[in-house]
Amino acid sequence: MNKKVSSGIVLAIIILMIATVFLVPKEILDAYGPALILAPFILVIIIFIAALAYTNREKRNPLLLQRQKIIEELKEAEKQFLKHKIEKSTFDSISKEKHEELIAVEAQVDMQKKQKLPAADMKKMQGLSNDKKRILTGLLEQKQKKVTELNIAEKNYYKRAIDEVTFRKISSEIQKEIISIEAQINSLQTTEEIEKLREQLKEGAKEISRQISTSKDRNLSDYENDVMSQVEILPQEERHHEERPERQREERPERPSRRRDRR
Repeated sequence: MNKKVSSGIVLAIIILMIATVFLVPKEILDAYGPALILAPFILVIIIFIAALAYTNREKRNPLLLQRQKIIEELKEAEKQFLKHKIEKSTFDSISKEKHEELIAVEAQVDMQKKQKLPAADMKKMQGLSNDKKRILTGLLEQKQKKVTELNIAEKNYYKRAIDEVTFRKISSEIQKEIISIEAQINSLQTTEEIEKLREQLKEGAKEISRQISTSKDRNLSDYENDVMSQVEILPQEERHHEERPERQREERPERPSRRRDRR
Protein backbone atom coordinates (compact mmCIF):
# COMPACT_ATOMS: atom_id res chain seq x y z
CA MET A 1 0.00 0.00 0.00
CA ASN A 2 1.11 3.57 -0.73
CA LYS A 3 2.93 5.21 2.19
CA LYS A 4 0.83 8.36 1.83
CA VAL A 5 -2.36 6.32 2.14
CA SER A 6 -1.05 4.50 5.23
CA SER A 7 -0.02 7.79 6.85
CA GLY A 8 -3.44 9.24 6.08
CA ILE A 9 -5.18 6.29 7.74
CA VAL A 10 -3.05 6.62 10.88
CA LEU A 11 -3.73 10.35 11.02
CA ALA A 12 -7.46 9.73 10.60
CA ILE A 13 -7.41 7.31 13.56
CA ILE A 14 -5.74 9.89 15.80
CA ILE A 15 -8.16 12.63 14.78
CA LEU A 16 -11.20 10.41 15.33
CA MET A 17 -9.98 9.34 18.77
CA ILE A 18 -9.37 12.94 19.82
CA ALA A 19 -12.76 13.97 18.48
CA THR A 20 -14.44 11.10 20.33
CA VAL A 21 -12.91 12.03 23.68
CA PHE A 22 -13.17 15.83 23.56
CA LEU A 23 -16.07 16.66 21.25
CA VAL A 24 -18.67 14.01 22.00
CA PRO A 25 -20.94 14.92 24.96
CA LYS A 26 -20.19 13.14 28.25
CA GLU A 27 -23.67 11.62 28.42
CA ILE A 28 -23.15 9.84 25.10
CA LEU A 29 -19.70 8.68 26.13
CA ASP A 30 -21.13 7.24 29.36
CA ALA A 31 -23.85 5.44 27.45
CA TYR A 32 -21.86 4.23 24.40
CA GLY A 33 -18.27 4.64 25.59
CA PRO A 34 -16.61 1.38 24.44
CA ALA A 35 -18.58 1.08 21.21
CA LEU A 36 -17.96 4.73 20.34
CA ILE A 37 -14.21 4.43 20.89
CA LEU A 38 -13.98 1.19 18.90
CA ALA A 39 -15.96 2.60 15.96
CA PRO A 40 -12.95 4.46 14.40
CA PHE A 41 -10.82 1.31 14.57
CA ILE A 42 -13.53 -0.75 12.89
CA LEU A 43 -13.89 1.87 10.16
CA VAL A 44 -10.13 1.96 9.56
CA ILE A 45 -9.96 -1.84 9.35
CA ILE A 46 -12.68 -1.83 6.70
CA ILE A 47 -10.84 0.83 4.71
CA PHE A 48 -7.56 -1.06 5.05
CA ILE A 49 -9.10 -4.32 3.80
CA ALA A 50 -10.68 -2.53 0.83
CA ALA A 51 -7.38 -0.82 -0.07
CA LEU A 52 -5.50 -4.10 0.23
CA ALA A 53 -7.99 -5.85 -2.03
CA TYR A 54 -7.62 -3.08 -4.62
CA THR A 55 -3.82 -3.29 -4.45
CA ASN A 56 -3.87 -7.06 -4.94
CA ARG A 57 -6.21 -6.67 -7.89
CA GLU A 58 -3.78 -4.21 -9.49
CA LYS A 59 -0.87 -6.56 -8.92
CA ARG A 60 -2.72 -9.37 -10.69
CA ASN A 61 -3.02 -7.25 -13.85
CA PRO A 62 -1.32 -9.35 -16.58
CA LEU A 63 0.24 -6.27 -18.21
CA LEU A 64 1.78 -5.10 -14.94
CA LEU A 65 3.13 -8.59 -14.31
CA GLN A 66 4.60 -8.65 -17.81
CA ARG A 67 6.16 -5.22 -17.27
CA GLN A 68 7.77 -6.35 -14.02
CA LYS A 69 9.10 -9.49 -15.73
CA ILE A 70 10.77 -7.42 -18.47
CA ILE A 71 12.33 -5.09 -15.88
CA GLU A 72 13.76 -8.06 -13.99
CA GLU A 73 15.16 -9.53 -17.23
CA LEU A 74 16.85 -6.21 -17.98
CA LYS A 75 18.42 -6.11 -14.52
CA GLU A 76 19.64 -9.69 -14.94
CA ALA A 77 21.27 -8.77 -18.26
CA GLU A 78 22.97 -5.81 -16.57
CA LYS A 79 24.34 -8.09 -13.82
CA GLN A 80 25.65 -10.60 -16.36
CA PHE A 81 27.32 -7.82 -18.35
CA LEU A 82 28.98 -6.25 -15.30
CA LYS A 83 30.23 -9.69 -14.25
CA HIS A 84 31.76 -10.06 -17.75
CA LYS A 85 29.66 -13.13 -18.48
CA ILE A 86 28.23 -11.66 -21.69
CA GLU A 87 29.83 -9.40 -24.31
CA LYS A 88 28.82 -5.78 -24.90
CA SER A 89 27.21 -6.67 -28.24
CA THR A 90 25.02 -9.27 -26.51
CA PHE A 91 24.11 -6.83 -23.75
CA ASP A 92 23.21 -4.13 -26.28
CA SER A 93 21.08 -6.59 -28.25
CA ILE A 94 19.20 -7.77 -25.13
CA SER A 95 18.71 -4.19 -23.95
CA LYS A 96 17.30 -3.07 -27.30
CA GLU A 97 14.90 -6.01 -27.42
CA LYS A 98 13.70 -5.54 -23.82
CA HIS A 99 13.33 -1.77 -24.26
CA GLU A 100 11.04 -2.31 -27.22
CA GLU A 101 9.00 -4.86 -25.28
CA LEU A 102 8.75 -2.54 -22.27
CA ILE A 103 7.62 0.41 -24.38
CA ALA A 104 4.97 -1.77 -26.07
CA VAL A 105 3.64 -3.01 -22.71
CA GLU A 106 3.63 0.54 -21.34
CA ALA A 107 1.52 1.65 -24.32
CA GLN A 108 -1.02 -1.08 -23.53
CA VAL A 109 -1.09 -0.05 -19.85
CA ASP A 110 -1.80 3.54 -20.92
CA MET A 111 -4.57 2.29 -23.19
CA GLN A 112 -6.22 0.58 -20.20
CA LYS A 113 -5.95 3.77 -18.18
CA LYS A 114 -7.46 5.88 -20.98
CA GLN A 115 -10.54 3.68 -21.09
CA LYS A 116 -11.34 4.73 -17.52
CA LEU A 117 -10.97 8.46 -18.24
CA PRO A 118 -13.70 10.93 -19.23
CA ALA A 119 -13.92 11.74 -22.94
CA ALA A 120 -12.43 15.21 -22.38
CA ASP A 121 -9.27 13.76 -20.83
CA MET A 122 -8.71 11.01 -23.39
CA LYS A 123 -7.25 13.37 -26.00
CA LYS A 124 -4.92 14.91 -23.43
CA MET A 125 -3.80 11.47 -22.37
CA GLN A 126 -3.10 10.47 -25.99
CA GLY A 127 -0.64 13.33 -26.42
CA LEU A 128 0.98 12.60 -23.08
CA SER A 129 1.31 8.92 -23.99
CA ASN A 130 3.36 9.83 -27.06
CA ASP A 131 5.62 12.08 -24.96
CA LYS A 132 5.85 9.37 -22.33
CA LYS A 133 7.04 6.86 -24.92
CA ARG A 134 9.77 9.26 -26.08
CA ILE A 135 10.96 10.18 -22.57
CA LEU A 136 10.84 6.60 -21.33
CA THR A 137 12.90 5.46 -24.31
CA GLY A 138 15.46 8.17 -23.59
CA LEU A 139 15.72 7.20 -19.92
CA LEU A 140 16.17 3.52 -20.74
CA GLU A 141 18.91 4.36 -23.23
CA GLN A 142 20.68 6.53 -20.67
CA LYS A 143 20.55 3.73 -18.11
CA GLN A 144 22.06 1.33 -20.65
CA LYS A 145 24.88 3.81 -21.32
CA LYS A 146 25.56 4.21 -17.59
CA VAL A 147 25.89 0.45 -17.16
CA THR A 148 28.32 0.42 -20.09
CA GLU A 149 30.32 3.24 -18.49
CA LEU A 150 30.48 1.25 -15.27
CA ASN A 151 31.85 -1.71 -17.21
CA ILE A 152 34.45 0.49 -18.94
CA ALA A 153 35.56 1.99 -15.63
CA GLU A 154 36.06 -1.48 -14.18
CA LYS A 155 38.10 -2.61 -17.19
CA ASN A 156 40.28 0.50 -16.97
CA TYR A 157 40.88 -0.22 -13.30
CA TYR A 158 41.91 -3.82 -13.93
CA LYS A 159 44.23 -2.63 -16.71
CA ARG A 160 45.71 -0.13 -14.22
CA ALA A 161 44.69 2.73 -16.47
CA ILE A 162 43.07 4.38 -13.43
CA ASP A 163 43.82 3.98 -9.75
CA GLU A 164 41.48 2.60 -7.09
CA VAL A 165 40.45 6.03 -5.77
CA THR A 166 39.43 7.20 -9.24
CA PHE A 167 37.61 3.93 -9.92
CA ARG A 168 35.61 4.12 -6.69
CA LYS A 169 34.73 7.75 -7.37
CA ILE A 170 33.51 7.00 -10.90
CA SER A 171 31.60 3.87 -9.78
CA SER A 172 29.86 5.75 -6.99
CA GLU A 173 28.82 8.56 -9.33
CA ILE A 174 27.48 6.19 -11.99
CA GLN A 175 25.53 4.10 -9.47
CA LYS A 176 23.88 7.26 -8.12
CA GLU A 177 22.99 8.28 -11.66
CA ILE A 178 21.47 4.85 -12.37
CA ILE A 179 19.35 5.11 -9.20
CA SER A 180 18.17 8.56 -10.28
CA ILE A 181 17.21 7.28 -13.74
CA GLU A 182 15.36 4.29 -12.27
CA ALA A 183 13.41 6.63 -9.96
CA GLN A 184 12.32 8.69 -12.96
CA ILE A 185 11.26 5.58 -14.87
CA ASN A 186 9.26 4.30 -11.89
CA SER A 187 7.53 7.68 -11.47
CA LEU A 188 6.51 7.71 -15.14
CA GLN A 189 5.12 4.19 -14.85
CA THR A 190 3.10 4.82 -11.70
CA THR A 191 1.82 8.39 -12.18
CA GLU A 192 -1.79 8.36 -13.38
CA GLU A 193 -3.12 11.90 -12.95
CA ILE A 194 -2.76 13.93 -16.14
CA GLU A 195 -1.29 17.09 -14.60
CA LYS A 196 1.17 15.15 -12.46
CA LEU A 197 2.19 13.06 -15.45
CA ARG A 198 2.81 16.22 -17.47
CA GLU A 199 5.12 17.55 -14.76
CA GLN A 200 6.82 14.17 -14.45
CA LEU A 201 7.53 14.14 -18.18
CA LYS A 202 9.27 17.51 -17.84
CA GLU A 203 11.39 16.10 -15.02
CA GLY A 204 12.18 13.07 -17.15
CA ALA A 205 13.38 15.28 -20.02
CA LYS A 206 15.60 17.23 -17.61
CA GLU A 207 17.00 13.97 -16.27
CA ILE A 208 17.96 12.82 -19.77
CA SER A 209 19.73 16.11 -20.48
CA ARG A 210 21.53 15.99 -17.13
CA GLN A 211 22.73 12.42 -17.65
CA ILE A 212 23.99 13.16 -21.17
CA SER A 213 25.98 16.07 -19.74
CA THR A 214 27.52 14.03 -16.91
CA SER A 215 28.54 11.25 -19.29
CA LYS A 216 30.19 13.75 -21.62
CA ASP A 217 32.10 15.39 -18.76
CA ARG A 218 33.19 12.04 -17.40
CA ASN A 219 34.59 10.91 -20.73
CA LEU A 220 36.70 14.06 -20.96
CA SER A 221 37.96 14.26 -17.38
CA ASP A 222 38.04 10.85 -15.75
CA TYR A 223 38.75 8.49 -18.62
CA GLU A 224 40.96 10.53 -20.95
CA ASN A 225 42.85 12.79 -18.54
CA ASP A 226 43.42 10.16 -15.86
CA VAL A 227 44.57 7.58 -18.37
CA MET A 228 46.88 10.10 -20.05
CA SER A 229 48.37 11.25 -16.78
CA GLN A 230 48.93 7.77 -15.39
CA VAL A 231 49.80 5.75 -18.47
CA GLU A 232 50.86 7.76 -21.51
CA ILE A 233 52.54 11.00 -20.46
CA LEU A 234 55.46 9.58 -18.46
CA PRO A 235 56.50 6.93 -21.00
CA GLN A 236 56.28 9.47 -23.81
CA GLU A 237 58.54 11.87 -21.94
CA GLU A 238 61.04 9.12 -21.29
CA ARG A 239 61.03 8.06 -24.92
CA HIS A 240 61.34 11.68 -25.98
CA HIS A 241 64.46 12.16 -23.86
CA GLU A 242 65.97 8.96 -25.22
CA GLU A 243 65.29 9.82 -28.84
CA ARG A 244 66.45 13.46 -28.65
CA PRO A 245 70.24 12.80 -28.65
CA GLU A 246 69.92 10.48 -31.66
CA ARG A 247 67.98 13.12 -33.58
CA GLN A 248 70.55 15.77 -32.68
CA ARG A 249 73.37 13.58 -33.99
CA GLU A 250 71.48 12.93 -37.22
CA GLU A 251 70.65 16.60 -37.77
CA ARG A 252 74.14 17.93 -36.81
CA PRO A 253 76.08 18.85 -40.03
CA GLU A 254 79.55 17.47 -40.57
CA ARG A 255 82.39 19.98 -40.06
CA PRO A 256 85.15 20.11 -42.68
CA SER A 257 88.51 18.68 -41.66
CA ARG A 258 91.22 21.23 -40.75
CA ARG A 259 93.95 19.09 -42.35
CA ARG A 260 92.29 19.39 -45.76
CA ASP A 261 92.10 23.20 -45.42
CA ARG A 262 95.86 23.45 -44.70
CA ARG A 263 96.64 21.44 -47.80
